[in-house]
Amino acid sequence: MGVLTVVALVLIGYGLATRRYDRALALSGVTSAGAVAVVGPIAVPTFYAVALGLVVVLGSRYFLGGAARGRASLGAVPGAGLFLAFFAWAVLVTLVAPMLFPGLDTVTPADAELVAGYLTTSNIAQILYLALSIGVVLIFAHTVGAGPQTLGLMFTVAMLLSLWRYLGINFGVPFPYGVFDNSPGFEYIETSPDGTSRFRGIHPEPAALAGMALAAAVYSVSRAVQVRGLWRVGNLVIAGIAIFLGIISTSTSFVVIGAVMLGLSAAFVVGRFASRRTGWSLPVVYVVLALVVASVWLVPVTYEYLHEVLTDKVASDSYGQRSGSDANSYLVFLDTYGFGVGLGSARASSFLATLLSATGYVGALLFAAAIFAVARPASRIHAAQPVMWVLVVVLLTKLLSGPDVTSTSGVLWMTLGVLVSMVLADRRAKGEASSGPGSSAQGAEFAHDGVGAGRPAAGADSLHDLTQGD
Repeated sequence: MGVLTVVALVLIGYGLATRRYDRALALSGVTSAGAVAVVGPIAVPTFYAVALGLVVVLGSRYFLGGAARGRASLGAVPGAGLFLAFFAWAVLVTLVAPMLFPGLDTVTPADAELVAGYLTTSNIAQILYLALSIGVVLIFAHTVGAGPQTLGLMFTVAMLLSLWRYLGINFGVPFPYGVFDNSPGFEYIETSPDGTSRFRGIHPEPAALAGMALAAAVYSVSRAVQVRGLWRVGNLVIAGIAIFLGIISTSTSFVVIGAVMLGLSAAFVVGRFASRRTGWSLPVVYVVLALVVASVWLVPVTYEYLHEVLTDKVASDSYGQRSGSDANSYLVFLDTYGFGVGLGSARASSFLATLLSATGYVGALLFAAAIFAVARPASRIHAAQPVMWVLVVVLLTKLLSGPDVTSTSGVLWMTLGVLVSMVLADRRAKGEASSGPGSSAQGAEFAHDGVGAGRPAAGADSLHDLTQGD
């Protein structure tokens, strides 16, 4: 029994004992390159091991003791129906595609062919991972206290562990090498094709560290605006660490997406000011004016730097391989007439190519609709802004260099779960307010304070009540 196996069991127990399933899942997502066990050719990621334990226990309690009380309404969860429809369609494609297109070459590490009536271990694993990912969203939807701070916990621990490893490599600080990144399912990359050293933190490759660092930086900066005192200082420190780790990862995606996010955030701030939704204090006005003046010098320098980075990337062998993988995946999508080849039978170098070749245009539309169903109501909640920025970063990162529908960190699905939880809480709070003073609206789960953190409300009616049985 390895260290991460014990950690996973502890996290499952912690989640069940404290009812803070969101914290247990957030901590399990930190070790994206870790495995709690190896089953045949499949290394079971920490995140999905913990998710499996929680889903099985909570699901059994719900069906055995809580369903009859009807306290949890699946239809009230934003996007739940669409996510379930996406899962059903993805499973259907995985089962049917080998019979419709036998002998078709797939874009996978093994370049396997579709065989009628045969499912690979990868097919089965990806179906299970997707089921657990959607289950995580539903768990978060009914977890008291799930909010921005849940993602903050994951990002903080992930950045500190990667920084710890950096200090260990470069300054001799003792570090437990091979504990947080023990999965045999990854080919760990710490050098470029020309042999130049790169840093991956506790992740399988520098690009994975860059993606997590980007999300952590965006979250921490946005969250720092909403909190005060030491919490603000702490968020800014984590943002600084994340930016430092992203830079030393030397990942092109960190530079490109970072530049895009800077542009989006600037447009967002200016847009809110122009629409009079927010005001600027005099010091902020001075800072903005200074940045405008500095942009006369910074914009050309930034353009030249981005141009050089992208030119070098396009000329590299890795870019050619990634582009070829995406192109072949789109050909698979066309060869199956837009039907797809199923989960576990497609793995391009970017998310869209994987999604289309695996689940077809129907699956892609269902997935996009589900994301929209969650993001639209969440975008109206001020406290959810840090999480919305994380969602934007994660989607951009996946479109550029994140091929997996179900990544081992689970960050996309936890982000969606937090947004769903906040939307439900907002609706319940509004329902309680509209019912008048002294009312105790059914289903009120938690109220928000001035910084958007959630706290349990009296009379809460959630999955936690269902897990207690009769």
